[in-house]
Amino acid sequence: MTFDIRQTEFPSDRQKAIWYCGVLVMPEALSLSDKAKALMDAELFESCRQMRLFMLHSLRAMYDDASGRAFDPYQYFSVWLNIMGAAPDENVGNDRVIFASSKNVKALLSKENGLYAGVLANAGIFVQTDEGTIEISNAKYPKMFRAMKAMQTYVREKKERASLENSFQICDFRKICPGYKYDKTEKKAFMREAEDRVPLILTGENRETALAFIAFLRSKKIKLKWTGIQNNYSETGATYGEGKGICYVGLGDAYQRGRKDGWIAGVTLENLSQYEAAVAAEGLTDFVLDNVYLCDKTPANACNGGEKSIYACHRGKDVTVLGKEVKYICRLRNQNSVSVYVHDPDEAAMEKLMRVVALELGARGK
Repeated sequence: MTFDIRQTEFPSDRQKAIWYCGVLVMPEALSLSDKAKALMDAELFESCRQMRLFMLHSLRAMYDDASGRAFDPYQYFSVWLNIMGAAPDENVGNDRVIFASSKNVKALLSKENGLYAGVLANAGIFVQTDEGTIEISNAKYPKMFRAMKAMQTYVREKKERASLENSFQICDFRKICPGYKYDKTEKKAFMREAEDRVPLILTGENRETALAFIAFLRSKKIKLKWTGIQNNYSETGATYGEGKGICYVGLGDAYQRGRKDGWIAGVTLENLSQYEAAVAAEGLTDFVLDNVYLCDKTPANACNGGEKSIYACHRGKDVTVLGKEVKYICRLRNQNSVSVYVHDPDEAAMEKLMRVVALELGARGK
């Protein structure tokens, strides 16, 4: 029922939208961590676990049947919010929910022609319609309703905006834990430390390599700072040495040559001339030259909002690096530095990158 974050091709745009919603559902290890479990009663914890599984199951059923149906995952989430919001507290049990009949909801749930009837049946939902009321139960995830009500209540009372970061949609159950304390990195669902964000985006070898690189940066006292949410999650080296960033970690970064999957590890070399001999002696020359970060645009254009923008790229520049002229090196981060960015580094590339980082740190007196 899980969705592969590495998927890059989709049968249709509709299925891509469904896939993206599935990817955003938080891993159980984060949303239902040991800390969260300790603050919930056993029934609520099990209800949350089943709600998460139901969300993933229904999204997968939607994805598999999307070729012939106009499924809208955002509408689907809204239907559930409306259902739980319409049901009085006394009509929401551990195994069912009863609410006043609504033409719109009834049309979506109807067994005969409802848009989501097949999806819901696949995920265990049973809908019984009586005069004036609708009763919903679930044979596969019978205890999910209490968690759904708690999430809907939180979203309503906290006035969370309808977006992909909505707690209900991503199943961030920590929000409903009695007494759960967020630290400063958890004010929003995805404003976490890099180590926590990696499992949301990367899988397999990429996940392990990224975590190893982040651990290496921590060991070198390099600060990692969250840079903002677009459709990706990034870390950048905060101030170090003379107040200049040194390392960059981009997870699912949409801005690096149009790639939206995988990850990027990078280092800004302010002092490369000081350790050229070491780079050559240790066989790192080709590694640096092959991964120099080049400008996206032609030299006649400035990136990121034009030449007057504070984010302007300053245009590519021809620079001699390790005795070789390299054309159009990006000048975004610093006019006098060379950046090395590696996409999806394997273990061998990571060892080389960490050695280059260590050499740069040494030149900065760290």
